[in-house]
Amino acid sequence: MGTGDGPASGPGWHVVVTGPRTGDQRREALDFLAVSLGHRPGTFEVIHRCSHCGSEDHGQPELRHSRLARRRRGPDALAPGDLAAPLPAVSFSRAGGWLATAWLGVPDTVAGWRIGVDLEQAGSAAFAEPSELAGVGFSAEEERLLGALEDHVRPGTRGLLWCAKEGLAKAHGTGFIGDPADVAVTLPGTLELAVPDRPGSVIVPDRDWPGGPAPDHLLGAVVLLPPAGPGSEGTPAASA
Repeated sequence: MGTGDGPASGPGWHVVVTGPRTGDQRREALDFLAVSLGHRPGTFEVIHRCSHCGSEDHGQPELRHSRLARRRRGPDALAPGDLAAPLPAVSFSRAGGWLATAWLGVPDTVAGWRIGVDLEQAGSAAFAEPSELAGVGFSAEEERLLGALEDHVRPGTRGLLWCAKEGLAKAHGTGFIGDPADVAVTLPGTLELAVPDRPGSVIVPDRDWPGGPAPDHLLGAVVLLPPAGPGSEGTPAASA
C-alpha cells in the first residue's frame, strides 16, 4: 500500500494504492482512512449517487458512516455529533488488479474542493497506438503535440493525459458527458498539465505522489478541483 499527502500549497489530500493480494481492497483503504481520522476500522462505507438519474448503483462515490459504526455502543460508539459531521470527498479507480483510493480532508471538502483519481495500465494498446483513441480521447491539438514526441515517450504521455481527463471528469462528479477529446487538461499549445477553465486546479501524476508512484505497469493522476467561482463551468463538457 502506498500513501500520499498533498502539497502544502494546495488542499490536504491523500491517496492509497492497494494491491491484488488484498482480500477487499476498498475495505482496506476505507479502514486506513478511518484509522487516520481516529476511528475504528469498519467505520466508513461508500454509496454512489448519479447526478443525472439519482441512482445509487453508479455515479459519484459518497462516504458515510457504516451501519456497523452506527450500532456501536460504549467506548466504541461514535462521539455525539459525528453522524452529522461532514466527511472527506473520495474517489476510486481500478486497473490491473490494483485499486487507487483518493480523498480530500474535511475542511477542503467543506470549502468546495473536489477530487478525482484515475489509474490505468501503462502498456495498454490504447496508449501505444494513436488510432485507438484518435478523434475520441484527444483533441487535434493534443494529437499534434503528442505526435511530436519521441516514440518511447509518447505512450506514457498519452496515458497520463487520459488519466488526467478521467480524474477531472470524476472530480466534477459527472464522468464523461461528452467527447473526452473536448476535456482540456493541458495549457493551450503545450502538454503541461492544467485545467485551463478552473484556475487553481492541481493535477498530480502518480510519479509525484508523495508516498511513491504506482507500480511500474500502471500510471495514474489525481485531480484537485477548487470551488467554482463566478463564471466557472461545472462539468467537463465546458472544455468543448
